[in-house]
Amino acid sequence: MNDVDKITGFLDSIAFSDGSAGNSKRNDIDKEGFFYHTTQKAWGGMALFNNDIARYRNHLMCELCIRYEITVLYSVVMPTHTHDVLYSKNWRNISDMYRVLNSSLVRYVSHRYPQRKGLRLFCERPQYTVIREMLHLFFLGKYVEDNASSREGEGKGVPYSCFWMFENGHFQPPYNKDIYEALFGIPFKELYEFYKTHSKKEVWVEAQHRFGDWTPEMNSKVFGFSVP
Repeated sequence: MNDVDKITGFLDSIAFSDGSAGNSKRNDIDKEGFFYHTTQKAWGGMALFNNDIARYRNHLMCELCIRYEITVLYSVVMPTHTHDVLYSKNWRNISDMYRVLNSSLVRYVSHRYPQRKGLRLFCERPQYTVIREMLHLFFLGKYVEDNASSREGEGKGVPYSCFWMFENGHFQPPYNKDIYEALFGIPFKELYEFYKTHSKKEVWVEAQHRFGDWTPEMNSKVFGFSVP
């Protein structure tokens, strides 16, 4: 069994839904794929996410991802925006999850912070970027980690970062500690240490070294899109 077959075998073992949501691009969302980097910006760049709201969001998102059969690879909540990297064999599951999540966040903020009741909180829908290459997915972990670490390096707090799990090894669903080694050939702790101690440029060079020879056919098997 080659590396691609091992990866797809592992992903199939943790996936619940069969088949992607098709290749429709309504509203410029590419729905053909299994891995997505999603971002959600607060309206007008306001610092919406304090520690309380970020904890509520993380707790609810984890519950919803379990319900909607989604695996979370990375998640960081910054004061003005969020980053999530998600795996599901059905894009509609991800879309439905965010619909419930954001509606619940609006109700929670209105209840907990009456001064914000009736105010617009988000910049429309989340932004979805489909991931089509192992190069991109490997580098994306560093990009998300750098959002948190750069702010911490400035002496500022991060409302929520999933990387505490990488430090102590305490992973809970919808996270899966084995997915990183299955995808990248690196155990989660070593991967996190690599991200922490190397620059974005160095991580990109390593990504090219490890996955630069992947063909479109190899990537399509893992990431769930059609090769022309």
